[in-house]
Order: sequence, then structure tokens, then C-alpha cells
Amino acid sequence: MLLLCFGGLLASATGFGLPKPNGNTAVKTSLIDRREALIGGVAGLAILTGATTTHPRLAVAGGADKGKIVVFGGSGYVGAHVDQLLTSQGYTVVSVSRSSPADQAEKIGKILGKPLSGVQYATLDASSDDLGDVLKGATAVVSCVGVAPGGANQRDGNGKVNVRVADAAKAAGISRFVYIGVASDLANGPAKFLLGDYLKGKAEAEDKVNKDFGSDGSLVVKPAIIAGGPPGEIRPPGPPGVKAVAVEDVAKAVVAGALGQKSGTIDGNSAIAAL
Repeated sequence: MLLLCFGGLLASATGFGLPKPNGNTAVKTSLIDRREALIGGVAGLAILTGATTTHPRLAVAGGADKGKIVVFGGSGYVGAHVDQLLTSQGYTVVSVSRSSPADQAEKIGKILGKPLSGVQYATLDASSDDLGDVLKGATAVVSCVGVAPGGANQRDGNGKVNVRVADAAKAAGISRFVYIGVASDLANGPAKFLLGDYLKGKAEAEDKVNKDFGSDGSLVVKPAIIAGGPPGEIRPPGPPGVKAVAVEDVAKAVVAGALGQKSGTIDGNSAIAAL
């Protein structure tokens, strides 16, 4: 299962725009070192300092592993909450970002207010690296990747990158794809004159997800404004009269799509909160 989450209109960029580690053209996930074990709260895991392997399996608290879910942008605001829900239900989550495993684990811990165990970390540039290896054995995809309004290269950062991820998931035989778009009311309102490239990129990604996976094999979750944000991040206020939706509700909708419980489109904050 592969999940990619951007986190809505005002979500921060996750796994995109950070410095790319030198020489990292293959998927590499470090077995958790001592610092990561502390941050990630991984109990009972042998510490193999300096060793690397491809997609190591981590013990999942509470029972047998139900399967692998890959979350692009899994260390972002929405992604962290998606990780938490999936691991609590017995799924192995692979969080994909340009950031190092230690940095991803630390960021997730800050967002959730506590360390999260049961997550694997892959350092990848979704815009250019080979994504085939990280998708092996997964059963669904969620994308939380994108560039926030005001960021650089908003159209490609929200469009081309997610088009590439969707195509890679399709080629890998993934059966489920979840994408976080933007509410139609917001995209068709006055915001379209201010956020042209951002909204065009989002629309391109949504179209590609629907083309590759159809309405039965995908879910597009379309929030307007998501409440809160990562610790220390200052966000501009949303449009007047638009009530923010809780990040936990967005994550719940995303997980329902990843597990095949919901398909098609969930459009707008009211629809997401009512799920």
C-alpha cells in the first residue's frame, strides 16, 4: 500500500525541495541507529550501527503485520497522522522523503507529540529517483507530497512529481492510490486568481490519479483548510467563512482510501469531517 499525502491547501512541503543526499539513487533505509531508536520509540530492535538494508521489517506492536503501505511525505503534517493510524492497525508503513531517516523520525515525533514506532524510512527524491524498489510488496499508495502556496515551482511540485509517483505505482502493480487534492469550492473560488500554479498542479495530479487508477481504485481527498500545522510553522489564515477541518479527520479519510473502504472523491471539509 503506498500513500502519498500533501496535507491540503496550506500544508507544508514534505519530501520535496530539501537538499538531496549525494549518491542516493537507490532506495536505502537504515536499520535504526541509537539516535533513531530513541526518537522512533522502537523497542526490542537490534541496533546495527552503520548497516544498511532494503526495506527492513520492523516489529509491529499488537500482532501480525497486515501488509506494507508506502506513504510519500510520511513525515509531514498529514502524513505523520496517517502513519500513526496505519501502524496502530498493524500495517507496516514506509515513509518516503528526501530527509534522512533520523530527521523524518524526529519530525514525526514533534508533530504527534511523541515518538512513533513501526515506521520504516526511505530517503528518496520522488521527482527523479527510481521508485520501483520502494513500491515492491506494497498494496496501496497515498501521496502527501507537494509544494505549499508561496513556495517555489508550485505547478511541477504539486503536478509533475505526483504524476510521476502515480505512474510508478501503476507500473509496480499497486492496486490502491490515495491523493490529497484541494476542495473544489476553494479551487473554483477567488483563490484561483491568487493560487494559479498551485491549483493547476493539484488538478494535473488528480487527473493522473483518476486516469491511472480510476474511481474504483483510488480516493482523492479534497480538504480546504486543515487546522493547525507542524510545531513552529506559521500559516496564513484561510478564506473568510471557511471552517478548518481537523488533521485527524483528513488522516482518517486517507486511511479509509488506502484500505479500500472508500473510493472516488471526498470533496470539502464538511464531507471529510462527516466520514
